Amino acid sequence: MTKKFIFVLLSILLWGSVSAQTQIKIMSFNIHAGYDAPMADIAAFIKAQDPDIVALQEVEYYTNRSGANKPRTINNNINMLNELAALTRYQGMFYVTLESCYGGKFGNAILSKYSFDETRRIMLPCAAGTEQRCAAIADITLPDGTEVSIVDTHLDMSNLDNGMAQIKEVARIPQMGKWYLLAGDMNRRVGTAEINELSSVWTLAFSEGFDHIGYYPSSGWVVKETKVFSDNTLSDHFPIMVTLELAK
Repeated sequence: MTKKFIFVLLSILLWGSVSAQTQIKIMSFNIHAGYDAPMADIAAFIKAQDPDIVALQEVEYYTNRSGANKPRTINNNINMLNELAALTRYQGMFYVTLESCYGGKFGNAILSKYSFDETRRIMLPCAAGTEQRCAAIADITLPDGTEVSIVDTHLDMSNLDNGMAQIKEVARIPQMGKWYLLAGDMNRRVGTAEINELSSVWTLAFSEGFDHIGYYPSSGWVVKETKVFSDNTLSDHFPIMVTLELAK
């Protein structure tokens, strides 16, 4: 084997390793409070797509909606996140937005292939008598040592004032010199005043209806692939997924 061949081979291996380490695949998925599919089916779907991060909305903790106005016949009295984390073998973190919901709790959750360095929750502004919402944040470290903050949120649909106030709060989260990814159900479409406000800080990588994935800073990421799973029947939302590469 010649020295030139060895050099070329090592260059290819090293380049491929760096490329793989600086890419991240993130999915956003509103699971509709578990109305439409067992957690095992949702977990199987996630495993098949193999994302690094999953931002989940409408996740519940030991709720029982069997007697609700719209009864739920499955997924009652369970810890949805724990089931998903166990079945996918991902790390999981649940962020409560409603402390009292059909006998349990309601909120967002993040699944990650990587351990959480730090997690925190920012309660978003809301008018009296309206549903509380939050920004769920998880800091992770990628295999190459890059620290990334994941922001998962689900904004209010019923109150227009809430929506804009919550968007402005989410727009205040990123800090200069750090890497961020945003995913969630904004309950607003591209072209609305709220999403225009969001886009003044966050760059949208992909949007499908109310669901969006974005990043910060705008020059820090390159979008490599986008997907919408429009044949998905596991929820009333289509999951979306984006592969991004750090532009170091």
